[in-house]
Amino acid sequence: MTTLTTPSLRPAFAGGLSLKAWFGGLKLLSSLLAYVGSGGIALLFFGQGIANAPEVDLVVARLPVSLVFAGLFCAGALLERWRRWQVEHLARQGWEMLLAGRPDAAIRPLEVAAHGGSDAQRARSHYGLTLAWLRKGDYERALSLCEATPARNAQTPALMAIISALYGELDDARTLVEEIRRPMFDKTDYALLAQAVMLCRQEKYVEAVKRIQRTARKDVPEMDVGAVAVIHAFARSRLGGQRVPLKPGCVLPEKPARASGYEYLARDWPELAAFLRGEDALHGADGEPAADALLEERIATGLALHYEVTLPEQPVFPGR
Repeated sequence: MTTLTTPSLRPAFAGGLSLKAWFGGLKLLSSLLAYVGSGGIALLFFGQGIANAPEVDLVVARLPVSLVFAGLFCAGALLERWRRWQVEHLARQGWEMLLAGRPDAAIRPLEVAAHGGSDAQRARSHYGLTLAWLRKGDYERALSLCEATPARNAQTPALMAIISALYGELDDARTLVEEIRRPMFDKTDYALLAQAVMLCRQEKYVEAVKRIQRTARKDVPEMDVGAVAVIHAFARSRLGGQRVPLKPGCVLPEKPARASGYEYLARDWPELAAFLRGEDALHGADGEPAADALLEERIATGLALHYEVTLPEQPVFPGR
């Protein structure tokens, strides 16, 4: 698996304190301020009344107790709002790193956001964190995160089915695919990648190609597009002379894929690992298989052997 070394996320204000502890402390402080402020105002209102409330000597001025409590309540609310903004910033940073192909760097900010944000922030960050561990090739941790997800939706069983299929546990994968329930009016094909992997694992390559081509590109989960394109290329490379016409609008790579970015798919899949390594390819200048160049060629132009179309010298992909 690829290993990326990136600077650790160390906020200057934390002074070595872990981010999770820092944001947890801010949440506790904001809750305490808001609770004391609202509780004090309620006691004054239902007790002796706000107009008759005593004053507090704050050295620089004397203020009514009601105004002090209101200030505490507002301070707590503002602090919580600032804390959530900071957590959202970390979540966005983590997703940007994940989308840039840097799962190692994405893990820490997503882990913090998964513990310190609102319910919606936690659910999305938890999903991103699961994807990051999956793309590092740690199926076990990714699966455990799926099982502990705070909000189960269509993405959760779909991701668990993908992991099970990559493991080779096809019966478990089929069961999980059956658990996928899409929201009303949602046409996203969450089961596509898992089912394509299962068919390839069973060496049903024609069925795998047809399954991928049955789904329009716009209905494929955005985070699965690259992996589906690689599985599509792998399945076509093993058709053994059988022809499957290209169906317009199906998943095709919009830019050349690098083999190193998809090694996580082949951790327990020797045939796919050999495909990604390009063991049957021409060797590069250093004597090693030109795996990345081979994968680009197979996806972009090499598949023309199985298409009933002719690609130009400079392939033009859909969407460009």
